[in-house]
Amino acid sequence: MERLEVRNVDTALVVGYLERELGGTAEGDLVRGEGWTVRIVPGEAVRAWGSRIPVVFYEVEGPRAAEAAAFLRQKTMRGGG
Repeated sequence: MERLEVRNVDTALVVGYLERELGGTAEGDLVRGEGWTVRIVPGEAVRAWGSRIPVVFYEVEGPRAAEAAAFLRQKTMRGGG
């Protein structure tokens, strides 16, 4: 199992990526595809610069977990600044 921590990225956007681009199907807090399952686990928001930043963990499992996790890392990467 791989666990990814993602901050300040809308969960609905991530679920949409998994459905459209990896052929997944969302069922509650899970998105399942061929050879992978992603569990969505809300985290506790962090405070930074007077704002609350949402945190979500994506737990990826299955024979194709590495592929799905790499996809998620690429799709949730955001530039700083």
